[in-house]
Amino acid sequence: MALGRTLFIVNPAARHGETRRLLPALERSLGDAADFAVELSAGPRHAFDLARTARGFGTIVAVGGDGTVHEVVNGVMAHKAGERPAFGVVPTGSGNDYARTIGMSHDVAAALAQIAAARLVAVDLGQCNGTWFAESFSAGLDARVTAKAVEIKQATGLTGLRLYLRALLFVLRNEYHSHPVVIQYDDDEPFETDVLIVAATNGPTYGGGFRITPDSVYDDGLLDTCRIDMLPRAEAYARLPFVVAGRHSHMRPVHMRRATRITIVSEVPIEGQLDGEVLLETAYDVTVMPAAMTVLAPAMSGERR
Repeated sequence: MALGRTLFIVNPAARHGETRRLLPALERSLGDAADFAVELSAGPRHAFDLARTARGFGTIVAVGGDGTVHEVVNGVMAHKAGERPAFGVVPTGSGNDYARTIGMSHDVAAALAQIAAARLVAVDLGQCNGTWFAESFSAGLDARVTAKAVEIKQATGLTGLRLYLRALLFVLRNEYHSHPVVIQYDDDEPFETDVLIVAATNGPTYGGGFRITPDSVYDDGLLDTCRIDMLPRAEAYARLPFVVAGRHSHMRPVHMRRATRITIVSEVPIEGQLDGEVLLETAYDVTVMPAAMTVLAPAMSGERR
């Protein structure tokens, strides 16, 4: 597939600076590409600005983790409909959940080969309080886990599922509490409930591989939601392995459903996260935009290109 003029937005700090060391290999791999440019992000929101202001590119590729994906996706979506570049990702971050969802290799050379041979796929995006997300929104305990994971990553260098499991165990021990909220799905009647976690996703995983919504896909025009009610801490420990493996959907405190919109209202601020970016709000309005963005996805085995 011809990518057109392509911009690679690289987060050199991804995976504790390892991505910076990959730059020479990346540029060597791109040497045969007809027309490309490489820009390095210099801090928070810079990748967003680079994608938002990019002109004359048919494709923009995020090189980094889910935080880089989040910023670049929002930058791509700032372009007018009909003028938006296609989006691709070379995963070099800690969690890489969105890359996992669309089937990208975590090996840089292999991911670049996948992009060169990619097919174009129209994918859904979520939107929360006016901000786009590619993979996941959640509120409650797991958003506190996300915030703690950022601290642990900086202190220890851990990545992936090990990082998020360590953060989760810390939160279960030290910050375990529920949230009284009012929830509404689509046009159903709002209801009060006491929750640990509310998640809405376009893909099956978050947190580096937790299969929170194991049946979620990126192009069905729906959000897969998971609500976990308050339960004793000892039960939370016992059920944790099942949540990691995506085998929790039929458990008594777990409620799974699909929706196009979910709203969550709390009397006090409640932690939230979008693709790993932490929020603190009293209300979250989460919707899905079907086929909102064109993504470079790996060609299927045997597929003619």
